[in-house]
Amino acid sequence: MGTFEITRSVHADPATLWRVVTDWAGYADWMPLTRMQLDDGPTRVGYGFAGVSGVGPLSFADSMVVTHWQPPTEAAAGEFRVRKTGRVLAGWAAVTVAPGPDGASLRWVEDITVRPRPVGRLLAPVADRVNRAMFGRAVDAMVARAEKEAGGER
Repeated sequence: MGTFEITRSVHADPATLWRVVTDWAGYADWMPLTRMQLDDGPTRVGYGFAGVSGVGPLSFADSMVVTHWQPPTEAAAGEFRVRKTGRVLAGWAAVTVAPGPDGASLRWVEDITVRPRPVGRLLAPVADRVNRAMFGRAVDAMVARAEKEAGGER
């Protein structure tokens, strides 16, 4: 499967956007048929979380561990990176929140691989399109929430 990138200009300050995109429990709002499992405590390098997607025996966990954690400051962009550690999905994501012309900019780069790899290669043509669409909708929902919280709805 492949790597994809989503970028958005956001009418919200970087701190608000960061808070929304790093609200791991909130990911259940963005991803259909998903519930979240979170480590205790604040996010930091080594923190783990999983989105458990599906229904009943057709569920699987997309588990991740934070490998880089740098919240934004007034002077610098923030970035987090996660590595997928599940049995079904491998890959990584790198998300950057930076000051932008209208408030903030969001750059989301993700690589998703279905395990085992031969199955992933077989599913890639369809899965890549589905992932781009699903993550595009999720990012748009995150942006809308950040703009609403910042009072900057379009």
